[in-house]
Amino acid sequence: MLIREGRDGFLNSVSPEDLVYFLLNVGDGDTQLFLLPAREKDGTRRAFVVDVATSRKLPALLDALQGSPLLPGKPDDGYLFPLVVATHPHDDHIGGMPDFLAGEWGRTVREVWEPGYYHPSEAYIETMRVLEDADPHIQHTQPTTGTTRFLGRLRVQVLSPNIALRSRFDTYGVDLNDASIALRLEFPASRVEQSRYRRKYVRPKARTLILGADSLLGSWSQVLVDFPELRPDKAPTARAIRKALGREALRAEILKVPHHASKHGVTLGLIELVQPSVSLVSSVGGGGKYNFPHLVALEAIREARQPTTLSGKKRKGDFQLGIHYTAARDTNEVRLGTIAIVLSPTGKKRVIWRFCDSPTDFIDLADARRFSPSRA
Repeated sequence: MLIREGRDGFLNSVSPEDLVYFLLNVGDGDTQLFLLPAREKDGTRRAFVVDVATSRKLPALLDALQGSPLLPGKPDDGYLFPLVVATHPHDDHIGGMPDFLAGEWGRTVREVWEPGYYHPSEAYIETMRVLEDADPHIQHTQPTTGTTRFLGRLRVQVLSPNIALRSRFDTYGVDLNDASIALRLEFPASRVEQSRYRRKYVRPKARTLILGADSLLGSWSQVLVDFPELRPDKAPTARAIRKALGREALRAEILKVPHHASKHGVTLGLIELVQPSVSLVSSVGGGGKYNFPHLVALEAIREARQPTTLSGKKRKGDFQLGIHYTAARDTNEVRLGTIAIVLSPTGKKRVIWRFCDSPTDFIDLADARRFSPSRA
């Protein structure tokens, strides 16, 4: 159930130490925005963008947030966006990237990642032109597996593409979707602290997110080659180590479902490895042009969250299983639209908000409604 909590309910729900994640409703496409925790130095926040599918929706949201507690001002160095990621050169992911980078907000971007897969589309060529014109203002990087950036307390690590896939880009020996930059985010990040002669590894109980972009099964198979530790080892010693460290392999609290939940983006095995308590699907719903989300993918996610194949038990509803769609409607046929998730670093807060916008609507922060699973 959605609960409306007044004009400033959403803004007042966020504490300075929280991480805020937006998955914008842009139809069959991706636009994602992260607002990092406020800096102790001056109270400003930095932001992190993954894909910009359309030209106007993300800048309009940033304009609406500007001056609020979530985006009170620019950091003293002028770089609001330490990192922007263009996961792969399909228009439903970078259609709005050239305008974003060339516009007002683009002047506050420090680094852009893109996979290095040449694609003769207008959006891709224009993105490359903007990056060339912005040199050296914007650092242009083509990351591969293991590339890591620390954005304050947020750790951003590349899961894919790996070198094997990159070496095939120039020959078109890989599906363009498998060129996607898939990311693993950890908040707050683990770190090493040294005091005089003592060194301590600080490993907090992190909130983990996996952003699958449009990675297909070829890409995920390589992830398990490059990160063998991501495949759970059932040996007693391995179990004891995982118990001591409080962490398991590829497990993530939040999964941005790959490829808009197409039938080639996920398998039951992959979802069982990740074990997400929240699964997010960005698509128009109801089939659409590409038949996303696909029933095969949805059934895999549902079965991983609540196995019923053998028991024959009646399965819970998607919202109860933590599956949320940008295109969903509630029982009263109210459009749910853009998703925002507020995460505290302690693990005690995870609040999901919806903004009831269509893919072409701007986001009205005053129309934010809190999702209550207990009343769904």
